[in-house]
Amino acid sequence: MIGTALGLLLLMAAPDLEGTWVGARFTEGKGDDPAKGEPVEFTFKGSALAGRKGNGTLIGEATFTIAADGKSIDAVGATGGYKGKTYLGILKLEGDTLTWCSSGTAGKSQKRPADFTADSFQGKYLIVLKRRKP
Repeated sequence: MIGTALGLLLLMAAPDLEGTWVGARFTEGKGDDPAKGEPVEFTFKGSALAGRKGNGTLIGEATFTIAADGKSIDAVGATGGYKGKTYLGILKLEGDTLTWCSSGTAGKSQKRPADFTADSFQGKYLIVLKRRKP
């Protein structure tokens, strides 16, 4: 009984990312102005994700895991130059807005971001997305 309750609590903490999200990727700042970011789209299905630029060009594909507390996400590249590289990140889901800050230094001096601010000098990238309605 306790194991079942704990399992339900863990499921409730992990955000539901299933579906397609559109928004922008930022190399500097807090993502306050979408016009200053690069348009992107991410599709999450099961434990896989695919990212595309605003023009539809594939950025890459990856598998991902979300921590039980729902506050961190780790993606491992599955294709191209990203294959086998791990990207540590943090995330928050507020309504239909997903904010994801990720290390961009896979395989090098990897550190999980501590806040939701992009900084290309530190290798931190911010992605702010809205859930696409079916």
